[in-house]
Amino acid sequence: MRTRITFAGAIMLCLALLGACANPESRQASRQAVQAASDAKDDATCREKGLIPGTEPYDQCRASLANEAAEEAALQERRRIEFQKTLGAGTSDYTGR
Repeated sequence: MRTRITFAGAIMLCLALLGACANPESRQASRQAVQAASDAKDDATCREKGLIPGTEPYDQCRASLANEAAEEAALQERRRIEFQKTLGAGTSDYTGR
């Protein structure tokens, strides 16, 4: 099962990278595909624990996984900003993006 989760993560990363170069419609489709893959991974994780969709424990499991993902995304964004600051050190036009 871990292999499938790792494979799903690799697919999500590839889709995200491809979406960065595409037109707005393609980027939206890429984001939706990444979200669908993430939802499927979270669903599988909670079901492996024996939880049944529609129950409070399942909902708590999904919420916990969503919180972990949000925290990881926030950490990655902070790292990206710090990296950009490092690259932009000494320039007067640093905008943080």
